[in-house]
Amino acid sequence: MSGVLVRLRPIVHATPTPTGLHVRGWRSSFTLDGGKGLWTIWERLAGPLADGVPPGRLVVPEHAPPAVARALELLIGQLHEHDMLVEVPAEWGGDAPPEDIASWLESVAPAPVETWRRLRSATVTVTGEGVLAAYARRALVAAGLEVAAVRSGPGVVLVAGTHAVAAGCATDVGFVVAPGPLSDVEADAAAVARRLAGAPGTAPEVLAALVGSAAAHRLVCAVGGLPDPSTEVVDMWSDVPPTGPPHQAVLVARLDPLHAEYHPWLSAVRPREPNGALLDVLGDRELGPVPTPLPGDLPQLPVKLAASGDVVGFGTTEHAARLDALLRAAGELAPAGALVGADRVHALGLALRTAVRRLPGTPVAEVEWAADPTARRWWKAVALRFALPASVEVTRLGPGVTRAVVRADGEELSWAVEAEPADAVAFAAMAAAGRAQAGVGGTGVRGTVVLCGAAPFAEPDGAAAPWTNRDWHWPHGLRDGEEAFQEDLRALAGEVKPVDLGPVLEAAGLVAFAEDGR
Repeated sequence: MSGVLVRLRPIVHATPTPTGLHVRGWRSSFTLDGGKGLWTIWERLAGPLADGVPPGRLVVPEHAPPAVARALELLIGQLHEHDMLVEVPAEWGGDAPPEDIASWLESVAPAPVETWRRLRSATVTVTGEGVLAAYARRALVAAGLEVAAVRSGPGVVLVAGTHAVAAGCATDVGFVVAPGPLSDVEADAAAVARRLAGAPGTAPEVLAALVGSAAAHRLVCAVGGLPDPSTEVVDMWSDVPPTGPPHQAVLVARLDPLHAEYHPWLSAVRPREPNGALLDVLGDRELGPVPTPLPGDLPQLPVKLAASGDVVGFGTTEHAARLDALLRAAGELAPAGALVGADRVHALGLALRTAVRRLPGTPVAEVEWAADPTARRWWKAVALRFALPASVEVTRLGPGVTRAVVRADGEELSWAVEAEPADAVAFAAMAAAGRAQAGVGGTGVRGTVVLCGAAPFAEPDGAAAPWTNRDWHWPHGLRDGEEAFQEDLRALAGEVKPVDLGPVLEAAGLVAFAEDGR
């Protein structure tokens, strides 16, 4: 193609290794092994590519030795695969970008010329005041965009055509919401400001400079057709390019020390499909709608405990306890009578169990569960470790459906409904032990505690040894039979009604059904 050169992106760097070389780019890297001669071949290839070569010349020479030809073919292929080569004009012409802007575009843009044309044709309107708006305007002008007169207004809003970005800055915290339509970004900015609840007053100049420049950066990328900066967060131990956050990404910046990072935002006006990262999204320390669930100072034996605010969750692992606390805290944001689950299977399992829990049944003899090591372990925790004056009532409600209820001093501490008596007793006893461990009647233990096999349990760490049995990883694996068990529950309870949780909780992946089944 006349007037076009293929160039190594300026951000690409290589390092020799004892057996080859390692090449790093903007969003990925690769390593080649094949001997020290690879570095010599790289130097011969990278020199011309740094200046740019016509596309037709980026081929393996016909008369190259076989080993060199294979190395060149592999190197060129890897450079293409990892997006480390870019086509640029031999001459930018009269409307050439400044050298630093050209280098940036050649480093990150799929098509630098097209991106520069978009930036040069855009006019940005800045609404805001003070140093926040001033730094945003300065960053936009430095990137080559035309900026109209700054209008007065709270925070800062940048608009270019159909793209808008909103930001705000208090004395201790600032933020930049994801680009989008003007009405959406303004709604998200107002909601984020309420969630962060920054201290009122004039923003420090250093914080305003960071936030204003970040807002300009996000708008520039949106106008130029470049990936949003939130997708640039790369795992240093992985060569897999990032795919971007699963939800709207909001940059949150704070002082002391000055730092900024992207956090997932459950937007009410721009919800996205759930991704299953409940703990990371719902419990995000900056923007999550519920407090981050953590073990804190809670005792961890025999039950794992975690607290989300003043709500305590229980589990056999830290992950299970944190998830349980998160769901209990999210349940307080749900409509009254809603049973909230981590997904549809979990929520439906809770609702169906609740619907059948008071049905009459036939007593189950202690011999049917007492020999099970898991049930025995948790019942011993209740009766021996915590010395509760407790009793457990086990009842068969129907084919393959068993209920266990733990009571102490006339109070119902916990109940469980499972397919097997041993599992029902184990869940009910573990919940009762968890209450005692956290402090019966203490902060976070409210009403009867319900744990069940419908919850999504994390995979155990490491491969199970041949001699392990269910007691090693219980309750992992129970969920495999949950859908079949729910059919048995439906035969007793009928159908249950789903509950609308609203765009925020549903975007997180939560599902709820009515407690009364209707």
